[in-house]
Amino acid sequence: MALLRNLASGLRSLFRRRQVDRELDEELRAYQDMAAEEKMKDGMTRKEALRAVRLERGSLEVSKEIVRSGGWESLVETSWQDLRFAARMLRKSPGFTAVAVMTLALGIGANTAIFTLLRASLWTPLPVSDPKEIFHLMRASSEGDFAGEFSYSYPLFQQFSKTAAPWGEVFATEVVGRRKFGLRGVSDERVAGEAVSDNFFSVLNVGPIVGRVLEPQDDNVLGGNHVAVLSYAFWRRRFQSDAMVLGRRILYEETPYTVVGVARPGFTGIDQEVSVDVWVPATAAAADRGWRLPDPNLNWLRLLVRLHDGVDPKRAQAMFETAFRTHLGDVLLPSASARFKQMLEAQHITVRPAASGLATTGRKYEKPLLVLFAVVAVVLLISCANIANLILARNTARHHEIVVRLALGASRARVAWQLFTENLTLSLSGAFVGLLLSVWGTRVLVSLLPSSPLPMSFNLQPDYVVFGFSTGVAVATAILFGLGPALRASREKHEMTLHGGQRVIGSAWSGRLLLAGQLALSLPLLVGAGLFVETLHNLKSSDLGFHAEHVTTFDLSYPKGTSQDRLHQACAEIKQRLESHPGVIVASYSRPSVYSDGGWSGSVDVIGNPSPGKDNDVGLISAGPGFLEAIGLGLLQGRYLHSQDQAEEPPVAVVNESFARHYFGSNSAIGQRIKLGFEPRIIREIVGVVRDAKHYGVRERVWRMVYLPARQGDSFFVRSTLNTQLLSGAIRADVAASDKVLQIEELQPLETVVNDMISQERLTALLSSAFGVLACLIAAIGLYGVVAYGVSRRTNEFGIRMALGAQRGDIRTLVLRQTFTVVLCGVAIGIGGSLAVVRLLSSAINGMLYGIKPTDVSLFMGATISLVAIALLAAFLPARRASRVDPMVALRYE
Repeated sequence: MALLRNLASGLRSLFRRRQVDRELDEELRAYQDMAAEEKMKDGMTRKEALRAVRLERGSLEVSKEIVRSGGWESLVETSWQDLRFAARMLRKSPGFTAVAVMTLALGIGANTAIFTLLRASLWTPLPVSDPKEIFHLMRASSEGDFAGEFSYSYPLFQQFSKTAAPWGEVFATEVVGRRKFGLRGVSDERVAGEAVSDNFFSVLNVGPIVGRVLEPQDDNVLGGNHVAVLSYAFWRRRFQSDAMVLGRRILYEETPYTVVGVARPGFTGIDQEVSVDVWVPATAAAADRGWRLPDPNLNWLRLLVRLHDGVDPKRAQAMFETAFRTHLGDVLLPSASARFKQMLEAQHITVRPAASGLATTGRKYEKPLLVLFAVVAVVLLISCANIANLILARNTARHHEIVVRLALGASRARVAWQLFTENLTLSLSGAFVGLLLSVWGTRVLVSLLPSSPLPMSFNLQPDYVVFGFSTGVAVATAILFGLGPALRASREKHEMTLHGGQRVIGSAWSGRLLLAGQLALSLPLLVGAGLFVETLHNLKSSDLGFHAEHVTTFDLSYPKGTSQDRLHQACAEIKQRLESHPGVIVASYSRPSVYSDGGWSGSVDVIGNPSPGKDNDVGLISAGPGFLEAIGLGLLQGRYLHSQDQAEEPPVAVVNESFARHYFGSNSAIGQRIKLGFEPRIIREIVGVVRDAKHYGVRERVWRMVYLPARQGDSFFVRSTLNTQLLSGAIRADVAASDKVLQIEELQPLETVVNDMISQERLTALLSSAFGVLACLIAAIGLYGVVAYGVSRRTNEFGIRMALGAQRGDIRTLVLRQTFTVVLCGVAIGIGGSLAVVRLLSSAINGMLYGIKPTDVSLFMGATISLVAIALLAAFLPARRASRVDPMVALRYE
């Protein structure tokens, strides 16, 4: 009750101050009159009694101040007064305020933008109960050519489910994809669809808002039930929240499914970047695709597990690893080729915390985003040092004001708190502007990510966590740049000079020290930016073997059951129609695409020539006539594939130079015969040898490739001189005219596909360069400000020097020499810091670099020379101004 009374009294004092002051004044006067009456009883007159009371207890105003200071509202009132005073002082210096706020806004905004994207992609918990109990079972390898993450087969999912039964529940999903969807027999829409195990919803404790979710009877090895669960957002968007959707038949991947329920609001799947629209049973989806679920080599599932409370994830990982090794030894290794045995043996199971879900894109870009997070933190430190320099100079100019306030009785702590309040106001203003910039910055970051057939659903709107982060950064920033100068200014001696009290208070040494720190922090950023830019350049200039320029690619989709003859006729007609346009050089098709997916693989036997070694696996691509010419794959020997080869009489193939060199050495490969493992009764003749191409990514090694003639394909490639808009229109018209059942998917330039493969490096290089330049710019502004302030304080000195015979060049040299000493100190510290940082991050950086070493001397030299040049240019302008001082004008200031 006492606390509530104090709170109520304090609020009343804040919001009804005049009334409270009047009541307090009346109360104190009453006490004063009572004390005077007591003295009047001893024979004093009223005037003498009142004077005695005032001498004993102080004046009425002093008593009121003592009473006010005893409540918490006094602190609030004082803080409000300090804030108003700070706002007035900052408004009086609009130039200083604008520069400081924008400098801080850039630093805080960059930190907030990257924090927002990291949180949205990696750190936001799933909207399910107890998300910390969810773990991702990663099947991955980190060894050479076998590095990567792998999927699971259905038999392995069943095995893991039995292993975890006593202490956890394993559930399965496939990769979310762009699936065909429709009503009334037409699949003309595309939705985000996902096939999941029957316990998907029950393990996550996600219930329905309408109907039911999947149950055990919906999912079995015989094909399951063709039922579907809709997401709440999709139900509202597509069906206008119609409860009659239950029992309705929909087409999912051109197969009828019955809607049995709608998931509760807020749940959109276990990958936060994609909002799933439709869930179907995994076994039903596999049956529709014609897959054999018992096949242990059919890997298509991702596995997660909910561990019961108290279960050690490391213990669970050991048990999953044991079950995996048993499955390998009993099922997979006996029938695997030598190469795939190596790949399987290099794989291990890792239990990764997945409270935020699978976070596919987040984990892919985690390393570059964390590196950039560290970079923007350094940029913020440089900003703090720069603002600290400005505040030191500003406090020097306010020396007279500070001394007067101290002389009038203000305590040093009070002065320091007032100055810190100004700095905190600056920081919070910078945080507010930075938060607005971060909204735009996160959109820029997302735009730098590769395009996807499914729209990303990251929640990038600022929330209380983002606001809290920005506020925390603002307070920490204010302490970093504002506390020291405030304490320094409050320790001033009560001295004033006769001509205004403007004397230097020793900020020059502090300013130079902060300046050296800015330069020392800027150099590692420049070195890092150079590493990433060189990496991006090396990747872009890497020889892919084919030429993606002026090539447009698109995928075709068609209804299930479409005959092979119809597809062959449609592909031939599309090729003919496209090549009839002026400007189209050649058009062709392949299965699968030429890049990223890269084709499938299989074993090969060379007739009459024992295959060297045990590794007889090759990459395979089915190619239409003109395909190799369309992608610009150079011919070394023999010929390309022709339309006559589609009849497979006689069967032929084209191989790459790595294949020819591996199996035939210096002998010619033309005319040699091979037999592929998936067609043991067919012997093919090699009719051509083409250049090596990196079909599996620019960082991957070149595989031995075999190109087979194909009658139809899923991916088309058009090489032309037409602009993209004209060519896209022609492609859509020609496909529609060839066969109305065909639909175009993902029409885009092949260069876009290639560039998306190096999106991590492009993101890192672009942003690290931008932040490196920003850091140098901030440091240069700080250097300019310190030198310019020093020059203005030494105007009379320069005038005397020039009056005594010094030349303009001598003055410039004097200023630049003193500045150059500071620059060299900063650069020397920066070189040491760069080496330390590179060594500390070498393990992380090596995975991000390509064709360059972290300790490249030329990069260190280039970054050092660039930083010194920028610093000297910033210092030259005030040095030049100092050399133009008129001696008579300068002496007149004395």
